[in-house]
Amino acid sequence: MTKFIIALTVLLLPIFPLGRYFQSQNEVSTQNVADQALISTVAPGKEQLFVSNTSPAPQLISETVMLPEIIITSESQYAFGNPAGCSNENRVLSSAEMLANVQAALGDEFNLAERRQTYLWNGGQGAMVDASDDPFVFEFTFNEFQHPLTFRGDQVATVFLTQGFVVWFRAYRGNFRLLAIPMIPGVMESPWAQYISTYWQKNSLPGDEYIYPVMKKLPCHWVTDQGYVSDEVLKGMFALPWNIPDYLAAGQQYLASTCEQAYQISREKIGYSDATSMCGPLSWTIMRDVDGFPYRIGSWSTNAAAFTAANPKWNGQPWGTFDPETFTLMHTEDPLPGYDFEKRGNLFSGDLIYSYTTLYASTNDPHFDHLFLVADVDENGSRLSISNMVQNYPYRDCSIRQVVLYTPGDRETGAINREWNGFGFGKTGTSGFDIFRWNWITYQNSGKALDYEVRWGDTLETIAFDWKISPDRIAAENGLAFDSDLNPKQRLILPAP
Repeated sequence: MTKFIIALTVLLLPIFPLGRYFQSQNEVSTQNVADQALISTVAPGKEQLFVSNTSPAPQLISETVMLPEIIITSESQYAFGNPAGCSNENRVLSSAEMLANVQAALGDEFNLAERRQTYLWNGGQGAMVDASDDPFVFEFTFNEFQHPLTFRGDQVATVFLTQGFVVWFRAYRGNFRLLAIPMIPGVMESPWAQYISTYWQKNSLPGDEYIYPVMKKLPCHWVTDQGYVSDEVLKGMFALPWNIPDYLAAGQQYLASTCEQAYQISREKIGYSDATSMCGPLSWTIMRDVDGFPYRIGSWSTNAAAFTAANPKWNGQPWGTFDPETFTLMHTEDPLPGYDFEKRGNLFSGDLIYSYTTLYASTNDPHFDHLFLVADVDENGSRLSISNMVQNYPYRDCSIRQVVLYTPGDRETGAINREWNGFGFGKTGTSGFDIFRWNWITYQNSGKALDYEVRWGDTLETIAFDWKISPDRIAAENGLAFDSDLNPKQRLILPAP
């Protein structure tokens, strides 16, 4: 048990709209997140990020407020905290009462009665069934959650989970649906039992060809109390590391010095057939390996599809797959080779870069689009990456290498300025580039505390995971016991990193 005397830093800056932009001298601004980011095509030297914002962004803070002395303990009888929105009571409700609670939490935005489907598929039976009077299953149409906008279903699915349902997305009969199975007495003897048992198994799916896999989420404490899942199983399902991801170490397992080796790794470890165009799947795989995606439901979580054949200008991918509240997007039409990152804003570990070239490539054209991850910053400040490399001069070859992208102050060496600028490996970034940055990266590099609003399903562990800060520090900063229940829309201070 540890004793803390807490001083909160409470800063009163105005709430900025979501997004970042390039300032007049092309310096990268670092304000916080938003609701939706839209890229605009502008003239070189006039880079901007256009965003629309319907909700306030987290605020960085800076005024000191003293809190009373408190005692913090990280000991708890449960593996994880009780997700925000869960009931504190270990009680049994009818499925109709549970559904009424879901509707009350969702408010007027979604009318479940209008969306409910009563003729639906049961995978175990291999048949369509009439579920009009079945208390063990409910299904609703949510076509607005189809790929790539499945992230929009995160809050709805999480509300169902906090009210005692297991939730699966399904795509069939021309619709995108949310299947909700209530965890109530008798359900494990019903035809819907497998939908509950497989939810509480890591990487497991029910025998249902229409399931659309997404991230699973933590249960309420009463779910473990009633035996639907054990804490030991949950520990295996949810790692939720809050340390800064080591992208470089994760990526080094995929290094290949020859084209033959690169193709073998691409096919056997990445699951993609072509080593010369595997940049998107490689970046996704490294991020998956370090648990680098946010604690959100989305269509990006189970495979690299959103990172395959991606082009943000043509199909909005991969950026359009992610919740705009979790990232900032920056765009410039200035060429990538020779770009003065030191002056205009350096890249950070975890940044994703999409570099554009000509719109239409002809045969043997050395220009190419590229997607790569900033994997580390070394002791010299050099930005590093693990990238597939396609050599076209003086001979043709391919590999997967650890490369220096650039070193601040040096605009002539590094892959960005040399190899990918026509020196043996083609040219990329001649038509500008995007910088995709998770909000936790901005927070971690700001050195400032952050005002955070609790979301449905949050625990101290999930917040720590999303922002890469110790859950004990969050608890101490806010005068909370480690096992304190959080409430949706509750305000917390995330301490200065």
